[in-house]
Amino acid sequence: MRRSLVARLLTAVVAVALVAVLGTVWLTRTTQPSYSIEQAGTNLEADVAIVDELLDWGGSHATWDDVGPLVHRLAREHGRRIAVVEQGRTVVDTRPGLPHPDHARTEVDPWQDLVDQVLAPDGSPGTGSDDLAPLPDHLSGALTLDDEQRAESLRRVSAVVECLGLAPETSIGFWPTGRAVLDVTPQPEGCDAPGLAQPIGPEQRVLDQLTDLTNPCLIDAGLPPVDRVVLRPVRADPAGIVLGLETGAAPVRRPAAGDELRCVAAAFTTASAGSVAPSVEVYLTDERGDQRGALDLSPGSQARIALVSAVVVTLVLATAGLVGVPAVRRVRSVTRAARELAAGDLSVVVPVRGGDEVSDLARAFNTMAAELARAREQQQQMVADVSHELRTPLTTLRGWLEGAQEGVVPTDAHLVDLLHGETMHLQQITADLHTLTRADSGHLVVRPEPTDVTALLLDVRRASSGRAAADGVELVVEAPDGLVADVDPGRVRQVVDNLVANAVQHSKGSRVDLRASQVDGALVLEVVDDGVGISAEDLPRLFDRFWRADDSRTKGSGGSGLGLAISRTLVELHRGTLTAASVVGGGTVFTATFPGTVPRGGEDAPRPASLKV
Repeated sequence: MRRSLVARLLTAVVAVALVAVLGTVWLTRTTQPSYSIEQAGTNLEADVAIVDELLDWGGSHATWDDVGPLVHRLAREHGRRIAVVEQGRTVVDTRPGLPHPDHARTEVDPWQDLVDQVLAPDGSPGTGSDDLAPLPDHLSGALTLDDEQRAESLRRVSAVVECLGLAPETSIGFWPTGRAVLDVTPQPEGCDAPGLAQPIGPEQRVLDQLTDLTNPCLIDAGLPPVDRVVLRPVRADPAGIVLGLETGAAPVRRPAAGDELRCVAAAFTTASAGSVAPSVEVYLTDERGDQRGALDLSPGSQARIALVSAVVVTLVLATAGLVGVPAVRRVRSVTRAARELAAGDLSVVVPVRGGDEVSDLARAFNTMAAELARAREQQQQMVADVSHELRTPLTTLRGWLEGAQEGVVPTDAHLVDLLHGETMHLQQITADLHTLTRADSGHLVVRPEPTDVTALLLDVRRASSGRAAADGVELVVEAPDGLVADVDPGRVRQVVDNLVANAVQHSKGSRVDLRASQVDGALVLEVVDDGVGISAEDLPRLFDRFWRADDSRTKGSGGSGLGLAISRTLVELHRGTLTAASVVGGGTVFTATFPGTVPRGGEDAPRPASLKV
């Protein structure tokens, strides 16, 4: 059974891939991502708390320069990396050097809530009191109290709380500006509690400035001016403050939606210029700079990853040892054999084991080495045969010439005929060798042209009739009248001449038939004799160069030994075949087939009667 190396390699690769996939699935199921859904929720809550505290800072400070301590405290409390960047300048970064990913960027703008809540897109006053215009909780701006003023406001509220007999921890609240307020409902009237609503510190100055900035805006908008802008707490949430409008003896009212509200907000923005920090970009990530995280690399996870890696590596090494190493070892044996072959050792043989592609390579190499050895043997035999074939006529020539020199052989016409015959034999051998050499080098070509094959056979018969008659052999041509084929007439004539000469000379029969026909567009030539035939053992070597059925044959009986080899070469140049079939005592048939040489139109035409001469 054939075991393909490619199939084994593919099986091993699939096994490794399957183990790797299963290991990955197991790791995925047993290793928790460091950035889980629960962690994401925790981080979101922490980020909201961080942004709120930064908004409080920005709403009460003119710049972000001193925000560092607050940022580091928030980073420690929430386990987050915080970076504050103002117009490309990093103000503070708890993990310097880490990147600032876009997905972690949040804009912190203390003024934005004023736009969103007070100057809503639809012109509504936004959230807060139904009576007054609220300010965002973190935005105190110019109303921010310093430490001394905050202490004074706390002292005043504490005195009222003590007078009323209330608990300080539940009765005192603080505005974002730092001002302490009485956090009870309803507001009491005794103990000078209403006096706590009076402005303190910079509040009156800022409210006067707001009044001065609001009225021109109202007049420009075609609205009546107000007496003053006042500051009131939000009853439902004393931690918030609102700006209201007061005109004459009318109750304090909220700014009307539209231009009146816009004018109050614009006035507060102008009055707080230089008291509120500008917008900044805040990057909130985990402490490694990427809040999306990676796999948990705890000792347990590392052990599982190491286990899967070890299994995969072991499987890869086992695959290499069981499949790759033996294949490489066998390829190296072929490489060594190839080097020995190149060095001239044609007897080298590669051991063949198994039935895979490397074994096929070894078999192919052994076949090549055997063919090269056979070719060398044939080459050496050819050199020996050529030497023998040339030595015989040359020895004969030398003997006759030396006899003539010594006066032993008369120099008459008979000697000249003998010398001429030997010379012609030498010429035939060299011409045949030249033809084979040109064929082997690819320089021998055929030039097909429309050829009357019947006439060609008749010419061969006439040319060979003299020698055939001398040997008592009758030549008969059997061919359709006017059979035309696209072949090289000179090369086909040479083939037929060689086959007829071989049949007349060696068949020892009484008749040789020259037959021509066309079969499926192919020209088929046959030379048939009724001679002694050729044994089955000799048939495979019949077309070998310099081979004779009888090694004792001389030039007089065996020719050059190249005629049949040349004939097969010439037929193969026509992309055809030359075969021989023989029965000992029953004659021999040489068949030359030239495919595609007879015009296709002639196949369906009526075949003329055979011409027998």
